[in-house]
Amino acid sequence: MVAYTSNPTQSKQFRLAIDHPTLPAGLVLVGDAPAVNVTVIGTADDLQGFDKNALHVTGNFSRVKVGKNPVPIDVQNGDPHVKIAAPSSVQVSVDELGSSTQTVAINRIHALPPGFHEQTTATTVTPATVRVDGPKSQLSGIQAVVVVDLENVPSTGTNLPYQVVIWDPNKKVLTRGFTVTPPSVSVKMVIQADAITVPRPVGWTLTGQPAAGYRVTNVQIAPLEVQATGPQNSLSGLLLATDPVDISGAKGDVIRTVTIRPPAGVEVGQRTAQVHVFISPAPGVSPSPAP
Repeated sequence: MVAYTSNPTQSKQFRLAIDHPTLPAGLVLVGDAPAVNVTVIGTADDLQGFDKNALHVTGNFSRVKVGKNPVPIDVQNGDPHVKIAAPSSVQVSVDELGSSTQTVAINRIHALPPGFHEQTTATTVTPATVRVDGPKSQLSGIQAVVVVDLENVPSTGTNLPYQVVIWDPNKKVLTRGFTVTPPSVSVKMVIQADAITVPRPVGWTLTGQPAAGYRVTNVQIAPLEVQATGPQNSLSGLLLATDPVDISGAKGDVIRTVTIRPPAGVEVGQRTAQVHVFISPAPGVSPSPAP
């Protein structure tokens, strides 16, 4: 004889977290409370339409002490069409709540684009320290860290908030049981272009006018260019300025040694240049007599 039913009794298992564990003051869980294995039993039709959100697990943590503790649990089932089977308790580890002040370190990952570098002496973290609360036995050797991906830092630098994470002594992130105050800090970084050295032309400037009946026929400067060192964006298209040469009332050539004045952040391999201003009588004009 063969028996057959079209809607057999079945079961399905779920792993559920305990809703909002609340411990006595001064105590904290070490890690997470373990998930609870709950078996739901019902007909095939009832299980097909079952929503696990109908289940809620609570635990009674009122009597826990430091160390390992059995915690009674209760599973509430909001679906009357199914039955449930679950353990009566779970084992948890409890510790005293401790506090530690930690200096925030920067964990830099990846690298800046080629041609740029971080001016590390100007990097700041504000505030520089945070308070970490968590299991007292796990506070030894922890480190407060912000992770900065240098690939995402613009060439103009950054001054943005970053979330603080807690590392254990093996640099593993501690995600549960710890709180950080404040939860984020501001990281300011100054980014600079790498210095390069290239030849740049040297310019000249004249002030005043020659004596009546005379004119400037040519100007020569030596050297025509010098080696300049600085950020690439500062050197692109740069014409190095020099002190002006005064030719007021001149009736003959004026030769002066002038100082080269590079812009801020640029250094030059030679600090002076010689400017030769050629002055001749103007054609068709009678020059004023020499004194």
